[in-house]
Amino acid sequence: MLARLARHLGRAGVLSLTLLALAAPAPTQAAPGDFTFEVLRNSCTNTGKDFGHGEVLLKVKVKENGASGANKFVFAAIAQHYKKRSDTWITEYTFDTVKVKFPDDANSYFHTRWFAYDPKDGKKHRIVVVMKILHNKQVLASRTVTSKSC
Repeated sequence: MLARLARHLGRAGVLSLTLLALAAPAPTQAAPGDFTFEVLRNSCTNTGKDFGHGEVLLKVKVKENGASGANKFVFAAIAQHYKKRSDTWITEYTFDTVKVKFPDDANSYFHTRWFAYDPKDGKKHRIVVVMKILHNKQVLASRTVTSKSC
């Protein structure tokens, strides 16, 4: 099809199309430095709290640095229970998904969120959080963080 178009347009037409394609703006893509993901707290206790078996706590922060094109943060987290016999982690609790919207402008935005889980038994537990930075429905950056297990 391109060969037929090239014959039809001739060299001058193909050159014009090529220059036009090169001059057209590329889709905006965020640079790696436009986003930061941080773990602010990652702790585990084996005793106390609600059920006497301790607590797993994971506090995270996500930041968008200025005009990156982003307009939403999403946090999805689960608490998992370790099954020693099968050497697998099983989802025991799913936290509500958190969505934070903000304007796509030149200002910087951040959101801090903590997830805590108090297990009902003395087995090993952990929290897994997936943090995403989006522009509408397009994921611009993502990071998965796993807490300490206890």
